[in-house]
Amino acid sequence: MLSYVIETVNLSKNFPVLKGYRDIFLHPFRKKEIRALHDVTIQINEGDIFGLLGPNGAGKTTLIKILCTLVLPSAGSAYVKGLNVTRDEQSIRKLIGYVISEERSFYWRLSGRQNLNFFAKLNNIPNREAGQRIERLLDFLGLADDAGRMFKDYSTGMRQKLAIARGLLTDPVILFMDEPTNGLDPVSAHNLKMLVKEKLAGEKKKTVIFATHNLRDAEELCSRIAIIQNGEVRVEGTLEDIKSKFNESKRYVMRLRNAENGLLEKVYTMAFVKKIMPASNMSEFTEIEIEAGNNSGSIHRFVKEIVDMGGEVFSLYEIEPALEDVFSEIVKSK
Repeated sequence: MLSYVIETVNLSKNFPVLKGYRDIFLHPFRKKEIRALHDVTIQINEGDIFGLLGPNGAGKTTLIKILCTLVLPSAGSAYVKGLNVTRDEQSIRKLIGYVISEERSFYWRLSGRQNLNFFAKLNNIPNREAGQRIERLLDFLGLADDAGRMFKDYSTGMRQKLAIARGLLTDPVILFMDEPTNGLDPVSAHNLKMLVKEKLAGEKKKTVIFATHNLRDAEELCSRIAIIQNGEVRVEGTLEDIKSKFNESKRYVMRLRNAENGLLEKVYTMAFVKKIMPASNMSEFTEIEIEAGNNSGSIHRFVKEIVDMGGEVFSLYEIEPALEDVFSEIVKSK
């Protein structure tokens, strides 16, 4: 039916707000709602690691819960493998896994292994197969030695690891991960990202939806991202496309060899120059940070002017805009 593994069309969600006595008395039939999502349209290809980025409260978790058939949308449509989230809930749930780190969703007086066995039974996984899967996941996530301890005695990082194991129990085709690296130590976070990138998406061709506000995780993992703010998708695409879209001017670093003070004084007054880092006793090179228009002719003219003034240009390279800069610009703009 659809060419995308996940697609939403003008998806919106409003939550009712509890009214006070004054509102109930004066406006008994007036609805009071808060908007969580508004006209969200995204397309996710099979095998993508798709990043949902946004500040806290942007609507990332609400979108994931709708796609997981846990929350009904107020308007619009959403499809998972061609199945409608409002009509095909049972079929969709067989295809997906959801990594959620809410501690209340576990049984605190059961051990880590017992929790996983319980959720395996809920998913109708045969006992023998469930045992094998659980042991593999516990070993990979570094929980094998603590699998017999009660969940209430787990640290925050251990609880997050158990949530990841639970999401992978059913070997899902599509995996939703909501802030999965929260609470993990650097080694475990790195192992998780390698699992997602190399094993799940790379070898098994799974589709992963990765909600995070950790921009470094998104840059390391995601093939495409959507940035959400105030319930709206502000931008969607590959990292390169998004960076180029919001990068109105290009930045470069030019290195001059043995630049004299007289030359640098002239360079400092030029319009494109943002910063000059003079040579030191340790280096013969002066670095000049330049901000020019996207037209390549601008930087060419600048280089020619430097050479005409007697400058010896040793190297010139472009500074790639950071996702953090793009994210900040989007969040501040509205």
